[in-house]
Amino acid sequence: MVVKKKAPKVEAEALDDVKLKSLTDSLSVDGDSRSTELAQVLKNSLSSSDPVEQIQLISKSAGFLLEQLRKDESPMSPLLQACLSTLAFLLTTLPAKNPLKRAVASGPDWLQEQTLGCLSESLSSCLSSKSTDHCSHLTDSITSCLDGFKIGEKCVLRLLTEVLQFFQRTLNYYVEQNRGLTGRHVAKASMLVVQRSQEPISTAVLSASNDQSDLRQVLSGLLNCYTCILTDGKAKTTVFFRCYLTLSFLCLFTVEGLQQCLVDAGSIATQWLRQSCTRLYESSRPAAVALYPSHGALAMLSWRGRTLGPQAEKLLLLIPEVLLSLDTRY
Repeated sequence: MVVKKKAPKVEAEALDDVKLKSLTDSLSVDGDSRSTELAQVLKNSLSSSDPVEQIQLISKSAGFLLEQLRKDESPMSPLLQACLSTLAFLLTTLPAKNPLKRAVASGPDWLQEQTLGCLSESLSSCLSSKSTDHCSHLTDSITSCLDGFKIGEKCVLRLLTEVLQFFQRTLNYYVEQNRGLTGRHVAKASMLVVQRSQEPISTAVLSASNDQSDLRQVLSGLLNCYTCILTDGKAKTTVFFRCYLTLSFLCLFTVEGLQQCLVDAGSIATQWLRQSCTRLYESSRPAAVALYPSHGALAMLSWRGRTLGPQAEKLLLLIPEVLLSLDTRY
């Protein structure tokens, strides 16, 4: 039996009057002919209530105009900056499966750095919001940045501390609300971010002089959040949620450099991990907790069929020792 994939539901991007006026005003300043033409297409798209027309305007018209921009003919100007900021805004506000999301990810090489700056600014603004109304959407935006989108991945790395702070804040909220299924979605996303951010995480964790770095502190808080959920027998979280949390936790062990020091009780990384995951070592924790790291480790080693590189065998040999240490009773 052939199962047809369900086509994503496409809706027009509707903006409130204040935001619409702000964007259209920024797109109405003077500029060169190509930038002015691009700005007009974006204004037409923003004011349209027809999702199909929006897609055509962005993917065909705006995408084509972006590719035609030349540095000598259309130098960076306030109008071109406004165009890039508008596209970045669309990228962070559109639903993950909306075809418009891919359409706004194009642009010439010489504009990559400016595009990265605009996207980082837009995503940072979203991450700074303390509202929980758009947590799921923002989580989707972060994961879509890592889905074959080079500028998006650079943006997440640039904002890594803010992204992980968002995950920690959101997971704490879902735990308080006992919304395990929704929290699982956030845990999976945090796992993906950690896997793609091994170099900065290694630097933060392994540096003895980096004890108070923001990244190291938020990693510690995130690990503490994971272990609190894993060891809370009263939390109404599903087994899958717990496994994904454990998977996120164990992903830190794949970071280049951490593997070599897991067996060294005096190493900086091991001390930090133990301090961040104190509750995993407490004798009062539920006995079943030891099972979850086992599930997480197996899932991690075969995640999407990927291998872990030359350190995979060493990691595989270290996992039993790490799991046994987590099961130590004091």
